[in-house]
Amino acid sequence: MLNSSRTSDVKVKPVGESQEYAMARRVVATTAALGMLSLVVGCSGSDDQKEYDVPGALCGVPVDPDLVSPFLPSGKKIRVSETRPVPSRKICRLDVDSKWALMTNVEWWPEGASSATVASGNPQLDKAQLSSDGNLYSGTGAVVLVKGCKNSHHDEQLLFTSLRVHDPDLGDVSAMKKLAAAYTGAVGRSDECA
Repeated sequence: MLNSSRTSDVKVKPVGESQEYAMARRVVATTAALGMLSLVVGCSGSDDQKEYDVPGALCGVPVDPDLVSPFLPSGKKIRVSETRPVPSRKICRLDVDSKWALMTNVEWWPEGASSATVASGNPQLDKAQLSSDGNLYSGTGAVVLVKGCKNSHHDEQLLFTSLRVHDPDLGDVSAMKKLAAAYTGAVGRSDECA
């Protein structure tokens, strides 16, 4: 028969020196393992850097690679492709590891068109700011008028450049203004304005 009023005495054994040592070893081993894991994760993979050469021209339009580089993600391979879906538009697309990263357009629009009209189809310009010269800039896009550009195949039309950056984390308004100015200036000196 069980006696319900009976209590058992539990004795707590003090931690001995060997148990303290074993516990300390476990803490040190766990800390070391976590440290090694963070080093392996931090150093693993080449995705943390650009293993490709940034091009010095965007589909025949020369541009300083240092101006293009901030808008390109890390990766292994870059591919530059050009399309002309209609005679009034040329698209240059840069893909990094088979994903689009940067796109530039050269577009002829009827006289009287504004940067805002050209930008209406560019989601990277949703929060763009209109500059005093009528161009639009955001951290991930730009629309700029190519001033003084004439082409006999595009009478009574204006030429605009537009840029789009896919990754919003790479956005930088100041850097975009520099890239857009350099790219637009080079387009103004190209065969588009002949």
